[in-house]
Amino acid sequence: MKKAIAFTLALVLVLALAACGKGGEQGENASNLTDEELVEKLSAICEGKTGEMPVETTSFAALKDAGFETDGLFKNWFNNMDVPAGAKVAVNQPMMGQAHVVLLIQPGEGQSAEDLKAELEKNANPGWMICMTADSVGSAVKDGLVLFVMTSSELGLKAQDFIDAFNA
Repeated sequence: MKKAIAFTLALVLVLALAACGKGGEQGENASNLTDEELVEKLSAICEGKTGEMPVETTSFAALKDAGFETDGLFKNWFNNMDVPAGAKVAVNQPMMGQAHVVLLIQPGEGQSAEDLKAELEKNANPGWMICMTADSVGSAVKDGLVLFVMTSSELGLKAQDFIDAFNA
């Protein structure tokens, strides 16, 4: 237990120092986050916005380690589009199949976040769920990261709420 607390405190300190050091960067890929940092960032964006819906925020790397087919998920959400080469992806999605997915993507080396955003918008499949359609779709780019949201107003969720939190 003490090790877990010490690790958490060390991680918070590292993140705080990293945040202070990035003050003036405005480059295309200003962010170079670990999978864990990307998940933490997405968790903060999604906090309090999914109501009582049971969701999980994790990385594609963790899902792959657990044996999940992340390429198939991505192709389903984006009409057979492959996961961008070298990209890191964090995902917030219900544990049971409801039309809601929030992705935070760090493009791979040499990839443009704006170009990736445009490609995601072009290929988005809001009807990936058979029984429900995501009718609230939106995306944004900040600090070299892409946020992409597809959710359903039937769930009481709005893509803009997630985008506002991302841009805050």
